[in-house]
Amino acid sequence: MATEGFDSNTHEIVSIFIICMAQILNQAGSTQSLPMMNILGDEFSGVTPTDKVWFMASFPLTAGAFILISGKFGDLYGLKRSMLFGLVWGMIWTLITGLTSYTNSVVFFCICRALHGIGLAFVLPNAIGIIGTLYQNGSKKKSAVFCLVGAMAPIGAALGSIFSAVISEKGHWPWAYYSNSICFAILAVATYIYIPNIPRHAAPEVTFDWLGSITGVTGLVLFNFSWNQAPAVGWDNPYIIVLLIVGFLSILAFFQIEKRVKYPLIPKEIMNSHILLILSAVGFGWGSFSIYVFYFWCLLMNINGWSPIHTGFTYFTFALFGVIAAFSVNVFIRRVRPSYLLLAATCAFLIGITMLSQTPPHQMYWHMLFPQMVILSFGMDISFPAASLVLSEHLPKKHQGMASSLVSTMINYSMSITLGFAGTAEAQILKRNTSTYKGYQAAMYVGVGLAVLGCILALVLHTCSYIWPHQEEVDLQIHKFEDDSDVLENSEPVLHPSRGGDNSTAKV
Repeated sequence: MATEGFDSNTHEIVSIFIICMAQILNQAGSTQSLPMMNILGDEFSGVTPTDKVWFMASFPLTAGAFILISGKFGDLYGLKRSMLFGLVWGMIWTLITGLTSYTNSVVFFCICRALHGIGLAFVLPNAIGIIGTLYQNGSKKKSAVFCLVGAMAPIGAALGSIFSAVISEKGHWPWAYYSNSICFAILAVATYIYIPNIPRHAAPEVTFDWLGSITGVTGLVLFNFSWNQAPAVGWDNPYIIVLLIVGFLSILAFFQIEKRVKYPLIPKEIMNSHILLILSAVGFGWGSFSIYVFYFWCLLMNINGWSPIHTGFTYFTFALFGVIAAFSVNVFIRRVRPSYLLLAATCAFLIGITMLSQTPPHQMYWHMLFPQMVILSFGMDISFPAASLVLSEHLPKKHQGMASSLVSTMINYSMSITLGFAGTAEAQILKRNTSTYKGYQAAMYVGVGLAVLGCILALVLHTCSYIWPHQEEVDLQIHKFEDDSDVLENSEPVLHPSRGGDNSTAKV
């Protein structure tokens, strides 16, 4: 029997398939520039090793900065409409990204990659919101659909890497983006036809916080840009310092605005130390993973001499064990505290990046690379649902929808900015040492440090989870207080015998 909101079982299956394809496109977009980084370096003039960081960093930069805005757009203007906007936007900018082959401009290529990320920021959160709206909370079908969508992430990363590797090695790298644009177009048409229309979530009087959006996005973009551009041009360049300061001040202005506006992007109730601790643990873990991914490709292609196709096929490990991890999460979460799972995920990130930093050049794949990819598969697919659940435990019921958006924002943004940290370490080593491998290893050590911080914060969070009250307990206390207040306000006047049986009354 079809779920309410769908016309038939076929309609439901097609809709789920569309959302799964959106997840595949999202992950393929984040990895498809990695196999072609050396080919793009030869295609465009004046590309330095540190410039190649932007091939990957530009996409999650905008994806992370725009996710919170996209969620608010979905609530105000409709989830389906916002998802359609993201698909059309992605179709346009992946097409233009392919056309940059005629410009010989690496800057324009990276800008197009960043604009591509904006489109995905509007697609996936609203697609997930559609699932959350159509399926009943706690139902087995909803859990199965979420596991299925989660399993598409490693599959999308593997498909994006392998397809881009094959296309670019044949000398036709723009077609990696043209084909992506075609997929966006097909998916947009299918979304328009099959995805059910979801009513507006927000109350009629709620308006969009334009000032907060502008200052927040501007601050995040400029602050991130400064860190990722500094390794290429040097920290002594004046415009890097200026943009860093302006970005920081914009972020401060954003938080001041959010405290004063009536309908903020980030509600005041969720700005507390508990939420900051959870998001920081997630951010440090995924930041280390971003460093792992980038320097994994650098190590295998630039040091070991592997071809893009050979390196891309290693992602089948992520695909296989990522799917296993995605479907096992549902079992783990029913039996283990989410904070413990988050701690296990951050430890997996630490083990993975530490093993890569100690992997000798030209070592056989099965010795250290294979086991670290298996471990990281579980770190990736356990961390997101675990962090979302831990976060939801500390959010009021009316803000439960913010949990996954906040986690997604932190994951994408940290995956971009930490590449700047690693690139700075690599650039400093290369100034004193001509060994490319030593530069890569220095960048990996930055990832190790970030992963250690993530583990420490996750351990603190797990310890405090036995002390802090969960939001459900707080909500129960609030509801009990409100119910008691209602009883008191509606109670009949009581005659006080101590007052001699007069007509004086008081409320109990």
